[in-house]
Amino acid sequence: MSRHFQTLAGIGLALGGTLVPSVASAQYNRVPDPNAKRVMVAVFRSGDKGLGVQAADAVRSRMTSEFPFKQVYVLLKQDITATLEASGFPVTEALEPHDQKALATLLRADEYVTGTITKAPEGVKVEANLVLARDNALVQPLGTYDAKNVGEASSLIAKELKEARKQLEFEQKCINSARQQQYDAAIASAKEGITAYPKSTLARICWANVLVTQKAPAAQQLALAKEITAIDPKSRPGLAILAQSYRDSNMGDSAVVTLTRLLATDPKNPRLQKDVVEAIASLANPKVAKPVIDEAVQANPGDPELLRLRWIILLSTRDFKEAFAQGDELVKLDTSFADTTYFIRTARAYAADSQFQKAAETASKGMAKFPGNGSLVYEQIVTLRSAGQNQQALEALDKAIAAKQPVEGASVLRITLLKDLGKADEVLPAIKAAIAGGDTTSNLRLLALQAGNEAYRKAATSKSLDDFTSAVDILKYAESVSPNNLKPQAQFLLGATYVQFGQAKLSAADAAKSCPLTKEAKDLFVEAQIMLPRGGSFAPDQMRTLMGAVMQLDPAADARIKAYCK
Repeated sequence: MSRHFQTLAGIGLALGGTLVPSVASAQYNRVPDPNAKRVMVAVFRSGDKGLGVQAADAVRSRMTSEFPFKQVYVLLKQDITATLEASGFPVTEALEPHDQKALATLLRADEYVTGTITKAPEGVKVEANLVLARDNALVQPLGTYDAKNVGEASSLIAKELKEARKQLEFEQKCINSARQQQYDAAIASAKEGITAYPKSTLARICWANVLVTQKAPAAQQLALAKEITAIDPKSRPGLAILAQSYRDSNMGDSAVVTLTRLLATDPKNPRLQKDVVEAIASLANPKVAKPVIDEAVQANPGDPELLRLRWIILLSTRDFKEAFAQGDELVKLDTSFADTTYFIRTARAYAADSQFQKAAETASKGMAKFPGNGSLVYEQIVTLRSAGQNQQALEALDKAIAAKQPVEGASVLRITLLKDLGKADEVLPAIKAAIAGGDTTSNLRLLALQAGNEAYRKAATSKSLDDFTSAVDILKYAESVSPNNLKPQAQFLLGATYVQFGQAKLSAADAAKSCPLTKEAKDLFVEAQIMLPRGGSFAPDQMRTLMGAVMQLDPAADARIKAYCK
């Protein structure tokens, strides 16, 4: 039902805030005992018109005749019908769980009975639950029965309900003791409730919550949670405690399966969605969740929240073909699903599937729908680069930068593209401009150091004095902007460059018998002796080797100064 329970709340106010039994009722001709528990019977869910109403009426009638008046007051059908009609709700259809709870609250019910009924070859098949009105997650299954007719089914339900209610006084004592932090007394009451009704979920849930509050060992919580979910596989409190116990016990696969089962009980709960998705991501084995979510989707066809979770799981398991189809289906069901997250995840999935062109197209579609979104711009650029379209990627990035769109790691990304395109002469100016502009990214400093290293290797190969001059300039800059963790490497490379540059100048001096070149070589050896020890922690063995070479080259430079500088 699409209506919200607040409609019912409004009706409660319109009726003066209290709802009393109909005077016309033939079943009750006296005021209910003030100590009696008020129990509502809701229309059962059924695919057969009228069958759910028949089931509720039969259970209500059976309870009225079998439960002591001073212990249990069964709310009259007239009062339930009046409230529903006043709010515009159909009186012959089952309410959604949150509306059932709201109706029970308005009618001041302590508990309510709900269920499903279907026709079967031999009669009817019925499933019933007792729910505590204070929290519709507190459910006690009353069993599933094959009966000849509705009357026989109601008799079986009433009989089990009478047994199930034996736990309630102990469950309440457990709750009260837990609130007063009397945990031993709370657990003792819970155990009494289980003794009174061995199939109890409600007393076990109270006990389990006490264990959680006490931070009891995970194994202890796990054992009790397993008991709860064995009795009621759809118990939300039981599944929640079970999932957390599995996680605390490092049983990741079981945790994912349990969380997925939990979400299937309440697929529109955003907190549960978040927990399941985070667990799948952190536990790194989403394949165990796939059969569970497939079963949940089959049981709840067309549920967009479950389909969304299935889409996320398919992406995580890299079942890309199914994931793309599932994503398309979701967008058709609800166009709002195609948000920025959808386009980003889909683009990344196409890239992971080596469909780089599709990835770029998906990012472009997202940008068309959400112009100016930096994350989508980033995805488009990255996928274009992966597709080998580096020039288009650079143009897209430059356009975004010019439009002042925030793109993650824009400076580093641009420099990487420049390198990919072979525009080496533009790399260092771009680095300097970005750092001068206030970019504090450590990767930018690393790129400066990498540029210096490449320049050093080029000069060491070519032995060109111009190449050495360029390498020194780049490495000086890199050393000046390097963070502490990179500075020793920059200093070592600069020192090594000074050694080889000095050696090259010394050779050139010999060829030309040049005094200036010799003095320049001498100066480079002095710089090397200063810089190499500073960078010694980066490469201690190589530093000692180079220092040994300098100790021989420096006197050689002195000798040539005497020879050439007269």
